Amino acid sequence: MRVFVDTNIWLDVVLVRAGYSDSVGFLVRCAAHQDELWTAWHSLSNIDYILGRAKQTSVQREQHLRDLLRQSRVAATDENDALFALGLGWADFEDALQYAAATRVQADVIVTGNTRHFAGSSIPVMTPAEFLVRYP
Repeated sequence: MRVFVDTNIWLDVVLVRAGYSDSVGFLVRCAAHQDELWTAWHSLSNIDYILGRAKQTSVQREQHLRDLLRQSRVAATDENDALFALGLGWADFEDALQYAAATRVQADVIVTGNTRHFAGSSIPVMTPAEFLVRYP
């Protein structure tokens, strides 16, 4: 299965946020089933920035990004994908970029902590907990 992982899932794990258990469970399940995980190119810079704001060192941030890149592939996107995202008219452009990247890789599902931000998605969208129920 081709699973697109939103930035907030990676951050739940790295920062041990409220969604930590479900996000870790989701990633463990995907690894066990050898699902193909994808993430957006811009998620890497967003994660690095947020981890820096959380006072993580550059060495810690680099290690987290290397771990992410061992688990996930990065969607190759271009200006056409950015124009597609702009054309969606979504309130949150970053979510539109996530969706454009998921569309580019022909994801079977988008996993995010903010499903309501993807209300216009033609790709099924679910939280890590919902994913685990649907795909045990």
